[in-house]
Amino acid sequence: MPHNIGHYTSFSPPFKAEQRDLIPCKQCGAINQLLDIPAGTTAECHTCGFDLYQERKEWLNRACALVVTGLVLFVISNSFPFLGLESGGQTQSTTLLSGVYALVDREQWILAALVFSTIFLFPLLELLALGYVLLFTAMGSRAKHLGNMMAFLFITRPWSMMEIFLFGVLVTSVKLGSDAQLIVGAGIYAFAALVVVLIATHLEINRTRIWNWYRPDNYFTQHEGEELVSCPLCNAMIGRSIWKNDPQCPRCEKEIQPRIRHSMQKTIALLIAATILYIPANTLPLTRITTLGAVESRTIIGSIIDLFQHGLWVIALVVFIASMVVPIAKLVIMTYLLWSVHHKSSSNLATRMRLYHLTEFVGRWSMVDVFVVTLLVALVQFGLLVNIEPGSAALSFAAVVVLTMLAVETFDSRLLWDGNHDEHRT
Repeated sequence: MPHNIGHYTSFSPPFKAEQRDLIPCKQCGAINQLLDIPAGTTAECHTCGFDLYQERKEWLNRACALVVTGLVLFVISNSFPFLGLESGGQTQSTTLLSGVYALVDREQWILAALVFSTIFLFPLLELLALGYVLLFTAMGSRAKHLGNMMAFLFITRPWSMMEIFLFGVLVTSVKLGSDAQLIVGAGIYAFAALVVVLIATHLEINRTRIWNWYRPDNYFTQHEGEELVSCPLCNAMIGRSIWKNDPQCPRCEKEIQPRIRHSMQKTIALLIAATILYIPANTLPLTRITTLGAVESRTIIGSIIDLFQHGLWVIALVVFIASMVVPIAKLVIMTYLLWSVHHKSSSNLATRMRLYHLTEFVGRWSMVDVFVVTLLVALVQFGLLVNIEPGSAALSFAAVVVLTMLAVETFDSRLLWDGNHDEHRT
């Protein structure tokens, strides 16, 4: 007789499904004991020291309250004026999506879609998915698509870039504040509060506890002691004999692989593409400024020099790091990690993992230049007086950011540990 769990069916011999207090490490693959730890503390992997989970009291109630607050703030930030600029007796006012509309008017479809997705679409879907998961968890109801919503949050979180856009607003405000009168609308305050609320929500949520409640069985084997494959989404541990028959996770019903397929090849291809595009991104104009009929084109480095010349040293330094240092550092670090995997190096594992996580964290922040261009195009439109238009480098630079982010995601960090034998690693 077949044994059924969800949509997974296994025939003779049926697999054994049970709940065990174990959790695999996403970084090195080691299996750890799931312990009851004091509230406010974090459990770390016994092999590599990676943060596995945090324990917080009353986290569910706080997370629900934060999501409701976030939805209200999202509506306010999109309904009220965001930022305005007054120059020469003329006033230009914007909303959150004014920059997207400006890019669409200029037929910058790809750039407009990227900005729209990262500052509006993904944050909205993220809030709705969080609300769905937390509502049914609080009600104790195992809703049909709760697992799908958890999967969506797992995949799309890096692409919600509201905090980076907010920093872009700060850079734009400082940049324009010396030449014109800025008008700060209620929408920007709501947006800043929304950024804080959404970060706090993700810090509160205990995904391990949600999965253990939603589908308690997390250990699936045909025989004791067989090699295990861990699901990257729900942390279920599946015997390799089961996985070979059907690569679908019995717990969350998502297709799984013990390792990211062709990780090295994908990462190398993405890095090569990013390196090629980095050349036009820095040599072509990022913006075109028209002042009283005179047109001036500025590259990324030209924009940074302009900030220095206006005495905005701190902002110029931050933009230089985000626009010049970070992209180059990502390319160099990822190349070094690929080289170390190719040579099966087992030395400096802790340093290499810190470099990987640093690249993973800072990679998104290079988008600040794209957001600044978007804001400038929306704000600085004063007819014959002065106008700013996006240059051809904007799309190339955005592509570099996206490609390097994808390179980090496709790189399987467990490859770094293959040179360091550990009998508990999956």
